[in-house]
Amino acid sequence: MKLFRFAALALAGLALSACVSLKEPVGSSVGYKNDPALEGLWVGRSDNDNSITYVHVILNDDDTITAVGVTPRHDSGKAAWGTLAMTTVKLGANRYLNERETSDDGKPPKDDDAKTMSAYYRISGDTLTIYMFDSDKVAKDVDAGRIAGIVHHGDQNNLVQSVEVTADGAALDAWLSGGDAPELFSKFMTFKRVKPPQ
Repeated sequence: MKLFRFAALALAGLALSACVSLKEPVGSSVGYKNDPALEGLWVGRSDNDNSITYVHVILNDDDTITAVGVTPRHDSGKAAWGTLAMTTVKLGANRYLNERETSDDGKPPKDDDAKTMSAYYRISGDTLTIYMFDSDKVAKDVDAGRIAGIVHHGDQNNLVQSVEVTADGAALDAWLSGGDAPELFSKFMTFKRVKPPQ
């Protein structure tokens, strides 16, 4: 269960993110360093079915992150939980995370879910906002030659079906370091920090 699937928004988020695939995870050319601002417990609410998801972010000593997510039983769905292995990197002023599912309700993830996915994120005070790649925006950069890739269009129309970014890690990281790189992403979900009782 991906971080972006811990809540019921997940199907939409996964569909959005799955439309853009990367040859290498974001930050592979510069190395990963844990972002201490992510540590702790976060809660988010789905706009689709009002389900609530808790994500506990644990920073490991080797600059990796373990995230444990729990979605309690709600009106339109059963309870679910899972774990993720994550890395974070800062490119310029932009913050990115890579995540890979390591368990889904205590079971090994399905093959597709075990793939690494990347996202852009912002933290403002006690609010964490996650943004997923927007395939139409990435396709425009590929078509303009700003990043190497292949744009796949639908058979019946010219709409973008998916984008493969084929650039190596160094080129990918340079592309995502720019001040306009956040414009390649669309807002996906917002989490609020859960503070310990005083």
